[in-house]
Order: sequence, then structure tokens, then C-alpha cells
Amino acid sequence: MAAKYELDGYVFTDKEDFERAKKEKETIAYISAKTDMTDMKAIYKIYRIAVEKKSFQTVFGLEYMKDLRDRLSGSGIVTEEMLEPIPIGKVTIKRVTEAVGTPEEKQAAREIAKTNEEIEKLRFRSTIKNFLIAVLVVVVGVMLFTTYNYKYSIFTYFTDYEQKIRDEIADEYQEWEEELETREKAVEEKEKQ
Repeated sequence: MAAKYELDGYVFTDKEDFERAKKEKETIAYISAKTDMTDMKAIYKIYRIAVEKKSFQTVFGLEYMKDLRDRLSGSGIVTEEMLEPIPIGKVTIKRVTEAVGTPEEKQAAREIAKTNEEIEKLRFRSTIKNFLIAVLVVVVGVMLFTTYNYKYSIFTYFTDYEQKIRDEIADEYQEWEEELETREKAVEEKEKQ
């Protein structure tokens, strides 16, 4: 049976997430102890840095970020539009098991997991689509390059390429005629000898 790691009513299925949650909880306690939580500038600075560095990714960190966001928007000093959204990692939400909580919480966890799966499918499709577009762009580029370098292409359509073809054929015919005359002279000289 797999070991389960429990912390404050949340169950983590692997040790790595459990340890991360413990560290985030300790970090939150440290920040709360060292910061004047009535100073909105300090709270905004903490919030901005945490969002920028994606410092919090477990349930505890996300709840703390939501609390900071609510305090900031509730203060009237910072508007909701000024606050960057809280980045949420897919691992955190999937790791919270449904063993703990009310039926509504279990249903919400299932819906979140289903939504995350759909998002991953869409990301995969988007990656495939972008790859195919890149391949098609390269193929079209190669075709255009080849066509451009070919002397009788769509790019030379409005030039006098027909005259060039006639001149080339005439030159080739003239070369054959000269070669034929040279051979006839050689045959005549041999007949005279």
C-alpha cells in the first residue's frame, strides 16, 4: 500500500509534494511573522514577488496568495485590475485527494481534475498544430526557393523568357549546323585523298 502524507487535512500522494507543502507552510509563517500585515505596500510587494517567481504552488501557498489578494483588493488602495493573476500549477490541484472533505469538495476536485486533463489535451493539440504549421511553412519556403532559382518559373513569367528560349534553340541549331559542316568538310577531304 502506498504511503500517504497528511498535513492539515490534506493528503498528498507522494513525499515530494508533501515536503513542498511543508516548506511553503513554514515560509508563510515566517513571512507573516516578519511582515506588518497592515502595511499594504509590503503586502503588495510580497504578492508581486510571489506571483513573479511562482513561489507558491501547493494548497497552502495558493490559499495564502488568495488571502493576500483579498486584503489588497479590499483595502481600496490597489484595484483588482492592478493585481496579476495567481499562477496555479497543475500538479498541486491534482495531488489533493478526494478522501478529505465534503461531497461538494470532492465533486469540485473531480471537476478541477477533469478540467486540467482537458487543458492538457488542448495544449497537446496546440503543440501538434504549431508543429504542422512550421513544417508546412518550411515546405512552402523550399518550394518558393526552388521555383525562384529555376530560370523558367512564375517569377520570370513577365520577363522575355520566350525570346530566351528561342535564342537558346537557335544557338543550339547553329552549333549543330557548324558541327555538321565540319564533318562534311572532313568527309570531303578524305574522299579527295
